Amino acid sequence: MKFEKLIFRYNLFHFIMEFAKNIMTEKVEKLNFKAAMLGIFAIVGAYYFTGQILPGIF
Repeated sequence: MKFEKLIFRYNLFHFIMEFAKNIMTEKVEKLNFKAAMLGIFAIVGAYYFTGQILPGIF
């Protein structure tokens, strides 16, 4: 029983990794980088203008 669960988990992990390899192309990686940079600039800008790490919370 435990062996069957282990095989199922391995197959599921393998399926997810193959799916991720097909989805995460170079174009998607560049888009992810741009979104992350936009978020960092937004955080820095909010801190610069308000002096708070998370405006309205801290």
